[in-house]
Amino acid sequence: MEDSSENVYLLASKLIETSGTDAFNPALLSLINSATPCESVFAIHFHKNSRPTILLSPDSTLLTSKIMDEYLNGFYMIDPFYNAFKAGLPTGLHFIKEIAPDDFFESTYYTEHYCNRGYEEAAFVINLDNDSQIQISLTVIETPATVATRERLHAISPLVISAYRKHWQSIENTQTASQQASDIIHEQISSVFKNFGYGVLTERETELAILIIRGYSLIAIAEMLGIAHGTAKVHCKNLYSKLEINSKSELFSLFLDQISLT
Repeated sequence: MEDSSENVYLLASKLIETSGTDAFNPALLSLINSATPCESVFAIHFHKNSRPTILLSPDSTLLTSKIMDEYLNGFYMIDPFYNAFKAGLPTGLHFIKEIAPDDFFESTYYTEHYCNRGYEEAAFVINLDNDSQIQISLTVIETPATVATRERLHAISPLVISAYRKHWQSIENTQTASQQASDIIHEQISSVFKNFGYGVLTERETELAILIIRGYSLIAIAEMLGIAHGTAKVHCKNLYSKLEINSKSELFSLFLDQISLT
């Protein structure tokens, strides 16, 4: 969907004028959808020491309240965009295929729980400081996104990022009321990762298990950890044996059981 330059300028003007008001989010949606039709758009605030906060809720049949609850109650810890944020994802426009683990699209999380299966997903990323980031996530109906669509999204990216950064300065204080509760919940969820298989798995086996859950292949894991592929396979075999499982889906089920207790 290619909008006229005149209309894009009007939408951009509206976005800037509404900064800090309730009219900002509708203006943001209008500008993004002028570049390409989206099945959903939502904004999320990531902080390294707290649970994510939804800033703009999606109006989507894909992103049901159940899926969003699952995400906020622990699945965000295995979300490619969240982990890319923790790894230092720079400000700009990023597509999920550029940042996801190599086996993510075959992982149990993606095939059974991920809300945007089969869609092209991207995010406008806005780094606020070393510990926090805002991502404006969009699910592009056009799948895969064409070169022209990517160019239009990249063209509006500086405006979206600049406008939202200014908007955040106006609304930041209203978002911190429940920060303490979110910090506590995040610490509880983080402990699931730190203690996964506690008393059964070695520290290395736990590390391997979490990377498998996040969607990395053993080849990629071996490279990340600086070990031989054969060594990674041995660790995988050992952790499966200790946990009395035989597959990635069973491993994910154990993880799901653990976060459901938080």
